[in-house]
Amino acid sequence: MLKKSLAFFILGLMLICSCSKTNEQPKPAEPKPAPKSSEHSITDVTAYIMGFSQCTFEDPWRMNMNKEMEAAAHAHRGVRLIISNGDNRNAKQVADIENYLVMGVQVLIVSPREAAPLTPAVEKAYDSGIPVIVLDRKIGSDKYSVFIGASNLEIGREAGKYMVQKLGGKGNIVEIEGILGATPTQERSSGFHEVVDKEPGIKVVYKQPGDYKRSPARQVMENALSAHDKIDAVYAHNDEMMIGAYLAAKAAGREKNMVFVGIDGQKEAVNMIRQGILSATFVYPNGAKEAIDLALKILRGEQVDKQIQLSTTRVTKDEAKDYVGF
Repeated sequence: MLKKSLAFFILGLMLICSCSKTNEQPKPAEPKPAPKSSEHSITDVTAYIMGFSQCTFEDPWRMNMNKEMEAAAHAHRGVRLIISNGDNRNAKQVADIENYLVMGVQVLIVSPREAAPLTPAVEKAYDSGIPVIVLDRKIGSDKYSVFIGASNLEIGREAGKYMVQKLGGKGNIVEIEGILGATPTQERSSGFHEVVDKEPGIKVVYKQPGDYKRSPARQVMENALSAHDKIDAVYAHNDEMMIGAYLAAKAAGREKNMVFVGIDGQKEAVNMIRQGILSATFVYPNGAKEAIDLALKILRGEQVDKQIQLSTTRVTKDEAKDYVGF
């Protein structure tokens, strides 16, 4: 009897404990501590909105610029980057800048399609108190906070020196220009002619714009080949146009022993240089990371230089062994 009573008593205790557990409310989870500010490259940023007015998304160099700028912005806490596509139209790019002003961006970054049409819009932004970073191509005034770019005059000169050396001071050249109203086009041509025009044995026999695009440049080269029986070299203001010119010459069976020189450092062009198909390119840095870094310095009230010149380098067959391109 005693054993049975003890068993019932123990069973009763177990039932009471079980019921009390089922009525307990779960404790709320402990909140996770916020990440330390040292985990981010910027600690004093809450919400910086930066607008980048890109003139076009059409060529690999500019797409790489967008990619690198997005990566640079993403590395900083609280920075939001918006990139607009100007569709290679001045009016569209002006409208994009106007939209950024309405949006209230803290910084405007602009790579103008052409200087004159974009100047009033950039000046308006600058006069309204918005820091403006002009990237790659200049405008027609100094109403901006910083200009970032390589020296296109110097690139033109170096391309001219290389061409003179490759031709041995004698030959006929086709020059395929970029967009005529863009400052790199003007400077790349001026620097080149500073050198080659001094050589009595060298003559630029054909000169037309290809608008920095492959297909128009191919058409320009086809026209040049039809007009001239002897063409020894092509100087194209970017790699896309150099490739277009090569394809036209190859289709005509006249690419052998022709010197092809471009600008940018595009991966496709570098691979063709490595194979000995093309002759040389001059690396043109896009300044994307520098634009984000300088924008943040300006927003923090730090002093920055008005002009930031980026370095460039030549890539020939030997140098292409160590250069990847984009």
